Amino acid sequence: SLATSAALTDELVSHGELMSTLLFVEILRERDVQAHWFDVRKVMRTSDRFGRAEPDIAALAELAAQQLLPRLSETLVITQGFIGSESKGRTTTLGRGGSDYTAALLAEALHAARVDIWTDVPGIYTTDPRVVPVAQRIDEIDFEEAAEMATFGAKVLHPATLLPAVRSDIPVFVGSSKDPQAGGTLVCNKTQNPPLFRALALRRNQTLLTLHSLNMLHSRGFLAEVFGILARHNISVDLITTSEVSVALTLDTTGSTSTGDTLLTQSLLMELSALCRVEVEEGLALVALIGNNLSKACGVGKEVFGVLEPFNIRMICYGASSHNLCFLVPGDDAEKVVQKLHQNLFE
Repeated sequence: SLATSAALTDELVSHGELMSTLLFVEILRERDVQAHWFDVRKVMRTSDRFGRAEPDIAALAELAAQQLLPRLSETLVITQGFIGSESKGRTTTLGRGGSDYTAALLAEALHAARVDIWTDVPGIYTTDPRVVPVAQRIDEIDFEEAAEMATFGAKVLHPATLLPAVRSDIPVFVGSSKDPQAGGTLVCNKTQNPPLFRALALRRNQTLLTLHSLNMLHSRGFLAEVFGILARHNISVDLITTSEVSVALTLDTTGSTSTGDTLLTQSLLMELSALCRVEVEEGLALVALIGNNLSKACGVGKEVFGVLEPFNIRMICYGASSHNLCFLVPGDDAEKVVQKLHQNLFE
């Protein structure tokens, strides 16, 4: 069954973390550093939603205080990210970005002073340097901006990573393991004089779902029904815009270990089709301009869309958050759009 295969997948993929940490402890011992290997599954209690398990914060705090905290005063502890265990002891995984998330969860449980995340880039940039080579590093950024960037596709940080840190006001430092001396970005609660435009994020593999129904006119429950169906199928909606007789939603297929096709199952499409006419458009990309007080500033629309005249823009979301302006473009245009905007707003 699907549930069994998901549980088996989690069991299998956990071995990478377990083996790499065992090897790391041996390397440290070879260099005369005393280190203790700790199985994180003893403390990381999660739900049994294999592939994307939810941590149980209260259980983690209690177990970490009992089993992990006493060891920290004695020695260096090496443990795993990304994996946990459910109530019956079966191995689970926290989904993509789970290792950084684990670091932040453990920091919260252990009341740490700071979380350091070592990745392959020295910090957070105004946009992905692979798309725009002249992108600049941001030395200090606040949680809200960083969370927006992470949510909208900046791969350096996973959005979930920041949640425990924000809740407990623990600063997060992001640096490069290839070049630890190169500095990085510090994510903290508040920064001095944040700029109007902070960064551009790009998220590929977006699906646009447009639902048309004349029943929407003067009807109160249509959207509730739509969201009810999506919730039953475990689908979270990203952006949404509505008109008199239609609603457009974007679905992000990049978050889970499952692929896009498994999100829009036949049964889901059938349930939606009973309610309205359904159009599905795939292969789109989401571009997000992250900033501060964007919805209160004048001329933002002109600055952004003025330079995007040559491109087809499928959907715009603006105003719900003062931190972002998002729009959908065809996947093939995404990089050109980001380059054009970066040149205009940041260079």
